[in-house]
Amino acid sequence: MFGEVLTPVQHAGRRLCAGGKALSLTQITESKAELVKGLIERAPDSAIRSLLMALSADHGHDESLTRVQMMVEAEAGDRQARNFAFAPIAPLCAAPGPFSRLSFPPRTLALIWRAMKDEASAETDAARSLAYNWNSTESSPEVFDRLCALAARGLRERQGPFAAVAALADQGCGAESLAACLDIAAVARRALEQMPEWLGRMTSEKAAKLRLAYRDAVAIAEDAGPRFFEMLAAHLSEPWLILRIISGVMDRPSETYLAASELATFGERVLDDIERQLATISAFKPTSGGQAAHLAANAVHTVTLEVAELEQSIHLTPQGPWGKRLARQKQAMAATIEAQMKGADAVVAQALPLQTLRMGPRTLRGVPRLTHDPDPAQIERATTLLTFMSEVRPSAAAGGFASARAKALEEVEQRLDSYVEHVLDEIRADDGVDPDRARAFLEVAAQLCGLARDEQAAQIVRRRAAAA
Repeated sequence: MFGEVLTPVQHAGRRLCAGGKALSLTQITESKAELVKGLIERAPDSAIRSLLMALSADHGHDESLTRVQMMVEAEAGDRQARNFAFAPIAPLCAAPGPFSRLSFPPRTLALIWRAMKDEASAETDAARSLAYNWNSTESSPEVFDRLCALAARGLRERQGPFAAVAALADQGCGAESLAACLDIAAVARRALEQMPEWLGRMTSEKAAKLRLAYRDAVAIAEDAGPRFFEMLAAHLSEPWLILRIISGVMDRPSETYLAASELATFGERVLDDIERQLATISAFKPTSGGQAAHLAANAVHTVTLEVAELEQSIHLTPQGPWGKRLARQKQAMAATIEAQMKGADAVVAQALPLQTLRMGPRTLRGVPRLTHDPDPAQIERATTLLTFMSEVRPSAAAGGFASARAKALEEVEQRLDSYVEHVLDEIRADDGVDPDRARAFLEVAAQLCGLARDEQAAQIVRRRAAAA
């Protein structure tokens, strides 16, 4: 219907590369070269990597395309040096997420590097060389730290190329805030190297190193503590883990003490995110579809991790400001999930309908209703709910709904086992039942068995259906 919509960078990539092989350009004028250079500079890092791989894969370039490859290689080298030098602040220069409180427009990092190339070319050249030859066990980041210090000064002076950088930073949390982050970049850089150890089992030795890093940061500026933790948190894929670092510095503080401190926002953000995740869980229904089931199950998993981190990192009390709120959140999640699971048997029954037959004067029996084809809408509802129930299994015990889940699955499994046996009996009886339709219902039952139990159970149903 519609043609593919491409960004200018993607258009350039399509012109330069096709099928993973570089095209031959007979001639490239200076104006076109500048255009291509501009597109390359504005491209995201992932596009630069892909373009460089495509150009490097074909060595049969003419002079013009070789020039383009050199541009891409130079840009890749620049970005490697930039990302090494300004690693402590790099995640802050991105679109803010739900945990972000300190952020700057995405182009800020590129403008800082461009300004540094204009104002401190010798230092940027040294940074490129160091980044290219970086050895984590032998190299020293002093060159990178020097660039951060120069950038902080440039932001405060707002002169020359740094005027544009400061103006852009002001669209975020401000040039002064960015300069203050750069002031403690050297401390944060060394802290980031030790983060994996601090996030593991905390020992007295590790805690001593962590507290020393924190003291080094606040020695530079009295208000650097929250900023230090913001910079570390920005590097975490699970940002609530910053509570573990804060706990290490403060020796597992009480919620009353932490809630009254300048670091209270970190705990409050985790509690706020739990509320957002609970909204996703509450919105989930069997009619929501498979993608919603994955999202809701992931939200459950996230909540259990966040709850565990709060309980382990902070001394909570039932009547404390955070402890009381967290208890309500845990109860709300368990109640919501239990309500969904209580309806699982009924939802499966609609996907695998029965009809009641009188077997005698006082005996009624439910048998598979095979007079109509399986209903896709009802099947989707059942698979959606069972997908959710399957994917929340790792979180059931911690989330407080393990018993409800086990009971609901037991009912579903009994229904599935009984239904499969009855349909197989109908096929074997050959009493006017459409065998193809019956096997279609068995395939639905197999799918649901795979979700309620495992794939092996699903394959057993399929083999029995094929043999009937």
